[in-house]
Amino acid sequence: MSYDFTSLCIVRFISGFLAIALMFSLWSKRKAPGASSLIIFEIFAAIWAISDGFESAATTLPLKLAWAHISYIGITNSSVMFLIFSLSYTRNYRFLKKGFLISLFIIPFITILLAFTSSFHHLLWSRVIILPGTNQSVYYYGSWFWVNAIYQYSLLITGTIILIMTAFRTYSLYKAQIWSLIIGVMFPFCGSILYVFKLTPIRGIDFTPIAFIFSGILIAISLYWFGFFDIVPIAQQQTIDNLQDGLLVLDTGNRIVTSNPSFSRISGLNSDQMSGKSLDEVLSSLKLQASDIIGQNEFSAEIKLENKGDLKYYEVKVQPVKDTRQNLVGRLLTVHDITLKKMILDAVTESNKQRMNEIIEKEKLIKDLDAYARSVAHDLKNPVSTVIGFCDLIRTSLSENKLDEACEMLNMVENQGRKINKIIDDLLLLSRIRKEDIKIVPIETGNIINEAVARQKDLIISTNARIEEPDKWPIVYGQSQWVEQIWVNLISNAIKYGGKPPVIKIGFKKESESLVWFWINDNGNGLPPESLAKLFNDFERLEKTDIEGHGLGLSIVRRIVNKLGGETKAESTNKPGEGCTFSFTLKTGSA
Repeated sequence: MSYDFTSLCIVRFISGFLAIALMFSLWSKRKAPGASSLIIFEIFAAIWAISDGFESAATTLPLKLAWAHISYIGITNSSVMFLIFSLSYTRNYRFLKKGFLISLFIIPFITILLAFTSSFHHLLWSRVIILPGTNQSVYYYGSWFWVNAIYQYSLLITGTIILIMTAFRTYSLYKAQIWSLIIGVMFPFCGSILYVFKLTPIRGIDFTPIAFIFSGILIAISLYWFGFFDIVPIAQQQTIDNLQDGLLVLDTGNRIVTSNPSFSRISGLNSDQMSGKSLDEVLSSLKLQASDIIGQNEFSAEIKLENKGDLKYYEVKVQPVKDTRQNLVGRLLTVHDITLKKMILDAVTESNKQRMNEIIEKEKLIKDLDAYARSVAHDLKNPVSTVIGFCDLIRTSLSENKLDEACEMLNMVENQGRKINKIIDDLLLLSRIRKEDIKIVPIETGNIINEAVARQKDLIISTNARIEEPDKWPIVYGQSQWVEQIWVNLISNAIKYGGKPPVIKIGFKKESESLVWFWINDNGNGLPPESLAKLFNDFERLEKTDIEGHGLGLSIVRRIVNKLGGETKAESTNKPGEGCTFSFTLKTGSA
C-alpha cells in the first residue's frame, strides 16, 4: 500500500478540516475589514495541513514529493495573506494598492514553480530521504529555500508587529480579541522555526500544520467569545477622538481606559496626566465624585466649570457599554456643552421677569416660548441622546464596510448644524427687534432691493427664478438693515412657494403722501382663506412640507414692519398660477 495513515497524519487532517470550518464560520462576516483576507488565509492553511498529512502518510518518495509540491501552495501564500489581513484589519489601506499586492505574490509564485520543478535544479531541496522505521522524510535545503524562508518570516513578523502596535494603542475593551489572534499566530510560527532548523524532538516531523489546531482554537475563541469582526477598534477610536463631546471610557472595575481630546480640553487633564490617576482625581476636575456614578447603571448631572475665564455649563451622562452578548464590558461617560442652551433659557427667563407687569407683552412672550420649546425639541435636540446608541451604530456600519453610509451620516450632521445656526440667528433677530430702539432715517428702496436680490442669487439661479420690478422706487423712512431683511424673507418665500419656474413680481402703490404699500406676488398655487390667517404666526409652515424652512421668515417680516410703524397683509385667490400677494406699508420721505 502506498500510504500508511498514522495518528500524526490524522492530527494534520484534523488541523486542515478545522481551518475549513473556520473559513465557513468567517464567511458570514466576510464584508468586515480583514475578514476576507483571513478566509483566504484559512484556505491556504487547510491546503498546507491536509497535503502535509498525505505527505507524511505516503510510503514512496515520488508520492511524498508530489504532496510536498502541493503543500507549498499553502506554505508560500499563507504568510502573504496574514500580512494582507493585518493591513486590512488595522485599516492601513494606503498599502493595499494593486501593485503592492501583486509584488507580495512574486516570491511565492517563483517558489511554487521551483517546487514543482525541483528535480531539475534542486534549488529548493538539494536532496530528500525517507527515515527507515518512522516513514518520515527529511529535506535538505537548497539556496532558494532560504530566500523563501526569510521572505515568509519577514511577512509574518511584519504582520505580527502591525497587530501588536494596534493592540497597544486601542481601547482595552478590544485588546483581548487582538492578543488572542497574535498568540494564535505564534503557534505555527514557532512550529515552523523548529522544523526549518531541525529542532523538533522527532526528526522529520513538521509540527507547523499541527500547531494550526491551537491557532484555530484561539481564532474561534476570538470570533465567538470576544466578538472578533463585530467590534472594529481602529474605526471606533478615530470616530470617538473626533467627537466634540468629551468622552471617558471606564472598564467594569471603573478603571480609566482612555479619553478623547475633547474630554482633555474640558477637564484640563491630558491623557498622560490621567494615566495612573484614580477615578476620583479625574472626576474632581468635573466637580464630581466617583461615588456619584459607582453602583449606578445610568447617571446624569449638570455641572458648571470655568474655562479660561469663561463660565461653561455641561451635561454629564454615564451609560453602560455592552458587547454582542449583552454582557457589561464598561461604561461611557460623556460631557456635552450646554452653555448656549443655558444662555438662551436664562435670557428667556430674564425677559419674562422684566415683562411681568405688561400683560399683552407677556402673552406674546409665552407664545414665543412655547414655539421656541417646540423648535428646540425638534431641531436643537440634545446630541448626547445619539451617543447612547452611537457605539453600536458605528460598529455596525463600519463592520459592514459601509463607508458611503458613514459619509452620509456626517453630511446629515453638518446640515443639521447649519439649520440650527439659522434658527438661532432668526431667534436672536426676533428678540432684537422687540428690544432694540431704532433710529428711522430716509432710505433708497431701490438699493435695498438690489442688495436683497443679490443675497438670494444662489436660490434664484438654482430655481431659474425671474423677478420683475419697476424702474424707479420711492424713498421711505426706516432702518436699512431691517428693511433689507423684509425683502430677503419675502423674495425667498416667493421663490420657494412659487411656480416652476418661479415668476416673482414686486412693486409699490402710494396710499397717500405719507404712506406707501409695497407688494410681492408669486405664481404658485395660492392658499385658502383659513391658511392666510396663520401665515404671520411664529414657526408656522403651510403645505409643501418638502420645502426647507422653520416658519420664522414671515413672522420676522411682521415684527419688523410693526416696529417701523407699518402693517402687513396677505391675499390669495387660491387659484394655481396666481399665487399669493404679500404687502406691507412704510412711511415715505422726500428725496
